[in-house]
Amino acid sequence: MRFMQWAARAACLACGLGLATLPAKAQEAVAFGGANGWEITQLSNGGQVVACEAMRLTGSEEGLFFRHDAAETMIGFSGYASAASPFAIDVQMWFDGDRATAETYAMEPVTDHNGFTWRALRLPNSEPWGELDAFANADTVHFGYDSGDGPTEMAFPLTGSNRATKDTYACVQEAGSAAAGTASQASAGPQVISGSCRLVVDGQVFVDKPSGCPIWLANDGSGGFWINTNRTDGLGDYFAEVQPDGTGRAGAWWNEIPGALHAQSPLGDDFRLGSGGCWSNARATVCAAR
Repeated sequence: MRFMQWAARAACLACGLGLATLPAKAQEAVAFGGANGWEITQLSNGGQVVACEAMRLTGSEEGLFFRHDAAETMIGFSGYASAASPFAIDVQMWFDGDRATAETYAMEPVTDHNGFTWRALRLPNSEPWGELDAFANADTVHFGYDSGDGPTEMAFPLTGSNRATKDTYACVQEAGSAAAGTASQASAGPQVISGSCRLVVDGQVFVDKPSGCPIWLANDGSGGFWINTNRTDGLGDYFAEVQPDGTGRAGAWWNEIPGALHAQSPLGDDFRLGSGGCWSNARATVCAAR
């Protein structure tokens, strides 16, 4: 009941500001599941699944939002006056209290199926985004923005976010209808993109490609990826694999011997995600970015 009252107030605010809203009347919203305070909703249009939304309320008109469809994935939040502007605003986002790693994004107002407006970062599925890995694996997420009354900072625990993001991906990718399966196929299956990558082991740089580096993405919600290889006919002299374990850490492996065809040598299971899409531990750093 509290959420419905919150959504209703937000809908009125959106109307007053002339904000664009999702075509709720054309959509069917069905509860998909949820845990640890997250609620996941599957949205269909004409019998075809078009998106899934996850949200977790942490206070009065405060909470986190996560949305996935075939084209893009969103990370969003609601805090003090965060929806006051009908335009994109600059928002700093950082994880686990480390503001030195903060990045500034132009976050847009995005309206969910209830008519409530969130401030959201929109990320195309065609690129690897370290922000999605961090949101799924970090302990806290922080947002800094100017609400119009001066600087505002919000901090949210990411309790249950790993499961919530995986379930939201699955909500779209495992949709029952054939049409929905076709629409989400690009994000459901592995894909290879071209970007920048870097591999440093024991202080020595083995891969350093600012562009044109093949990056293999698992695209199964795990955040797993390989750098400097497409895992088929394209193998660099050196390549590496990173696999998050859902606890905020990741394991990594590399081929170690130039020309070896398998990433058989472990680099450790205590990697943590930093800035620039880089996972690091005391021994190595593996980076992948668009």
